[in-house]
Amino acid sequence: MKRRDTTILFLVFSISLIACIIYFQYYNSTSSTAVFNYNNYNPNKNSNNNNKPIPVIFPDPFELHQPNPKTEKFLSYLPHSGFHNQRIELENALLLAAYLNRTLLVPPVFLASPAMPWLRYEKLYERLLFQTKNGLDHCVTIHDAGLPLPSECLNVFRWTNVPWTFFYNMSAIQEQAQVPVVFRSSLDYEWFYHTQDRLGKLTEDDIYFFKDMSPYEYQIHDDRGLDLPLDRFNYRIDLMSLQTIEHRVLHFGSMFGSYRVLAETDEHAERLRMIRSNMIFRNPVLSSAAERIVEQLGGANQFVGMHVRVGDGIFKLRASILVDDIYHQLVNTLTDLNLEQVTAYEGGIDQHNVDRTESTEYEIKLRSFHPVDETNYTKPIEVVHPDWTEEERHRLFDQEPRIARRLQCQPGDATTKRFKNTVVYIATDAPDPRNHPLLRKLFNVFPCTFILSDFVDELKDIKRLEVVEEKVRLESYLIPMVDAMISAYGHTFFGTPHSTFTSYIERQLHPVYTGKPVQVMGLLDYLNTTTTK
Repeated sequence: MKRRDTTILFLVFSISLIACIIYFQYYNSTSSTAVFNYNNYNPNKNSNNNNKPIPVIFPDPFELHQPNPKTEKFLSYLPHSGFHNQRIELENALLLAAYLNRTLLVPPVFLASPAMPWLRYEKLYERLLFQTKNGLDHCVTIHDAGLPLPSECLNVFRWTNVPWTFFYNMSAIQEQAQVPVVFRSSLDYEWFYHTQDRLGKLTEDDIYFFKDMSPYEYQIHDDRGLDLPLDRFNYRIDLMSLQTIEHRVLHFGSMFGSYRVLAETDEHAERLRMIRSNMIFRNPVLSSAAERIVEQLGGANQFVGMHVRVGDGIFKLRASILVDDIYHQLVNTLTDLNLEQVTAYEGGIDQHNVDRTESTEYEIKLRSFHPVDETNYTKPIEVVHPDWTEEERHRLFDQEPRIARRLQCQPGDATTKRFKNTVVYIATDAPDPRNHPLLRKLFNVFPCTFILSDFVDELKDIKRLEVVEEKVRLESYLIPMVDAMISAYGHTFFGTPHSTFTSYIERQLHPVYTGKPVQVMGLLDYLNTTTTK
């Protein structure tokens, strides 16, 4: 009898302990969400709570817009791939929704490593249905208790989703783009049918599906009078044909692809410019960190910014060629080195020739996603300097950099120490950038070259950003974003061809951060620039 009573007491104690843990975790996460206000974010004030998470705030799905349930029409799509591919999807969807006068049903941003790839429509929809944490609340409790995770919890902390409001001012985008926005809390079809009080009564017959079978299946043309090339797309859809569809919901699969939705008329180009001008990072934690680092570099328009991807895929294949191109542009325009000196800092002619060839250490697996490049990248070392005036020479070679006192430039040698006034910031995925063989010649010639690890103290709050309900910290996704944001403030920007982040910087971030107009160009102009690069 005593043993039975002891067993019962132990079970009651265990259940009570688990209940207390669950209550504490719930209370802690919900209370931290309730008290934090992004609008009042102050990095100096918040630095006192270095270990307290900064929560992601999720908006109500209908926070920005209340649809007319009887007459309103909608546009929806399926997200996939990394952040910037999803950003391009959002841009295309906003533009198309504006053309069609439809309310955009916006999915959340999926953050995962590796990212969910493009799949044909049915497979992608199925994969998204399985990408859920419903019924897995116990994983957080088990994790926080320090207990081994059961099999269903193994991937729970490796991915999450956040709302677009975390990155952008969606209210301003809605107003400026003139596109009503509703946030989808679920991507299954049942969401349409279970929100009838807000969307109106919808059935499967009310949804018109575009079920793509290839990554670049269709391109939407806004000007029927123009006979434009399809670029990499399989066929064209005229905007007028979409305007005749009366179904209340147009449901697309992938909306990814630059120039998937064209903006060839003046009115449409201006609409696209308005969308891009407002799709600028507005998260105060990210923006504040970037701005503090930029200030230490001398301020906006006071340094050379680079976004150099060398770590994987097509970028690793031609990384040495990219860096060599940037190196010679900088040497030509910002130094007075002669041919012999340039060759020496590059490591000699043999090393130059190696840098001008594609890497043979990496097998490209996604050739079909990129055009086959038969370019001969070999070229001799050349030096071509401008005809500087004495005033220009003095500004380039005889002045000290306007950087924060705490920053230390490398000493340089008798020659390169004259180039300290050229401040360089390199945003890169290269491990240990200062000792990376591809980047070494940049550090050798420009003593005031900096990287993100020189500013680790400014990243503390970013490391605190968290989806508190899931206990998923976001720093691995956000740190590369801040790195590239900093590079976008430079007076000159060098990027990585085929990188969606580089395109984002060139078209939007760099112009906005440096006081220039956001870039919008027609399809033919875009194709001409890509063939001449």
